[in-house]
Amino acid sequence: MKVKGVDVTILFAFSILLITGSTACAESIVYEGDIEEGQAYQLNNYVIDFTDIFPEANTVSYYVYEEEEEITNGLMDVNESAEFDFEEEGKVQMRVKSVHSGSPPSATIEITMSNYSTEDLFVNKVIEEGRSGATYSGDPDLVITKTVDKSEIKVGENITVTVKARNAGNDTANNVSFTDPKQEHFVLEETIFETSSEIPEINYGESVPETLVYMYKLKATDAGTFELKAVNASYINSAGKVYQSSSNIPLINVSEGNKQVAKVEATMSISVSSLERNQETTSIIVLKNTGNAPAEAVRFDIFIPEGLEYAGGEGIENVGGNPRIYLETLQTNNDKEFTYNLKGKEVGTYNISSRLSYEYSDGINQEKIKEKNESAGFTVSVKEGKFDFILKNPLYIIIPLIILAAIGFHLYRRHREYRY
Repeated sequence: MKVKGVDVTILFAFSILLITGSTACAESIVYEGDIEEGQAYQLNNYVIDFTDIFPEANTVSYYVYEEEEEITNGLMDVNESAEFDFEEEGKVQMRVKSVHSGSPPSATIEITMSNYSTEDLFVNKVIEEGRSGATYSGDPDLVITKTVDKSEIKVGENITVTVKARNAGNDTANNVSFTDPKQEHFVLEETIFETSSEIPEINYGESVPETLVYMYKLKATDAGTFELKAVNASYINSAGKVYQSSSNIPLINVSEGNKQVAKVEATMSISVSSLERNQETTSIIVLKNTGNAPAEAVRFDIFIPEGLEYAGGEGIENVGGNPRIYLETLQTNNDKEFTYNLKGKEVGTYNISSRLSYEYSDGINQEKIKEKNESAGFTVSVKEGKFDFILKNPLYIIIPLIILAAIGFHLYRRHREYRY
């Protein structure tokens, strides 16, 4: 779409440029008011020193310093402006609005800034004593070191963590607060030293010793290679500017070692896997702990499908027709054997499944470890019994067969009698 031969897209892009350009170049008034002769105005580490005010000439003389270094000076008439560069990209402009007689004389001064966010000003004030009353701030720089006494340990072993801080900057770090995030794969074993929630100040200089922040012991709970999280610090300089620092990140290798574990294995076997209907078979269950920790609350459930029937067993509960074995404790390198009977009820092929659950203490974590697994045990086939055919045939067939069998048996006996 075009409007009077001008592409709307071009107009839109041009308007965006105008908006962003005007925003970047926007001026902000940081001060407008009277300043007496000999007073100064400070913006961060820059000081404008108004040394002389001449009411009869309507002029004001000034000197601009960055800390102790003079960067410019001059003489301004009423409604005249002067500017200087501020920090990296900012600009500061001064304008004399009026000059007043008095003892001492004074002038109404307007100070504006551009290309700089006034929210970043940590000093913005009149200095009544003049430049001699200015206080300059440097940049504190906290170097935080996080060290460990060992970088290779086994599960269940401890490391001692020490956190120290020193100020490598050129200004005091004030209101210093530290945070040390909780570390996964480790548990806090002992706190040896912990600084207060906030340190009022940490001075700078080569002769200033390091500040101890934390010292504690961690116990490893898992095997693997882990990074200890960085300690973070927040602080301000003497002018109130906020700074952040973070420590290094130590690397710890943890191997399997002293961690205890219970390993319960269950095996099921059956004496006869092919049954006639109403015939019984015997199943043997062995529970064995091959781990190095006792297993507790050991429960083994056997699920009997329809078509089979649980026919009793020693030391086994009957829960809704399903056998259940429960042991309060199964010690290490120990096994328990159980026997129960199954009866075939209906013709078919059936799978016997089971569920094993237990818990144990690994010697490291306070909470017990819970284990659970399900498995298929064995298959049982049930076929017809010897006399099942009787149940399948009607009476008019069965009764003659019984009579014939009786007659045949009688004749056989008589034959035996006459023979002798």
